Amino acid sequence: MDNIKKILKTEFQKSLFDSAIENLNDKSNKLRYNNFAYSIRELSRHFLHSLSPDNQVINCNWFIKETHNGAPSRSQRIKYAVKGGLSDEYIEQLGLDLEELRDTIIETKRIIDSLSKYTHINEDTYNLLDDEVTEKSSLVLSTFSKFVMTILDYRDDLRNEIDRVIHDQIFSEVTSTIFSEIDILSTHHYIEHSDVEEFEVVDITSDEICVEVSGYVHVVLEYGSKNERREDDGLDLYEYFAFDCSIKYKIDDDFPSKNYTVEDLAVDTSEWYDDYE
Repeated sequence: MDNIKKILKTEFQKSLFDSAIENLNDKSNKLRYNNFAYSIRELSRHFLHSLSPDNQVINCNWFIKETHNGAPSRSQRIKYAVKGGLSDEYIEQLGLDLEELRDTIIETKRIIDSLSKYTHINEDTYNLLDDEVTEKSSLVLSTFSKFVMTILDYRDDLRNEIDRVIHDQIFSEVTSTIFSEIDILSTHHYIEHSDVEEFEVVDITSDEICVEVSGYVHVVLEYGSKNERREDDGLDLYEYFAFDCSIKYKIDDDFPSKNYTVEDLAVDTSEWYDDYE
């Protein structure tokens, strides 16, 4: 149960899960199993919606109207949850099996549908014995966990493939970025090089892929006027500072392309001040 709570995304989802377990443990309630099963089915709905907001699904290039009110269908929500706004063609370019993607969508929908059968109140599911409740509730939890992990596992595979594709560009683009925060440390400076320690695809939306990057930038801080430096009275300090930023790539046919923005760039110079106080 703790493993399930760890993967829930909001406080409401966690609270709903806790309430479902409370229903299950209420032995005075003859409907305790049915209430529990219904709550878990609703939790699966809320979890899927949190992974696939209406506006994001509808904004995808692959979205077409499949419901009478224009809202995303369950299959479309699952499709967005596993691949965001990426096209099937790009999934194939990454080297991922498109048939596996389709099977993942079908399997996830089947798992969600299977949760519904546990909510029906019939003679064989009403006022169950304790052993029956334990057996059937374990099956419900296992089904819910499988639903979640089917989505997350495919998403992880997709992120890993994107990491591989953008690896070289991440290193070259970050290296060429000018870190204006360093300007305040010296009269002049220049960047020798930067080292990307880590980068990770953290989100795939309908139109963007967000990558978080962290590492170190190596700089030379130059002190002294031109005359002072000409007379060897200047000073060069070789330093390095930690940095992190977000790079947001637009999803397009040429990804990874120059169609990106660098945001939330921050260079940590606090240790430099501590060292020279």
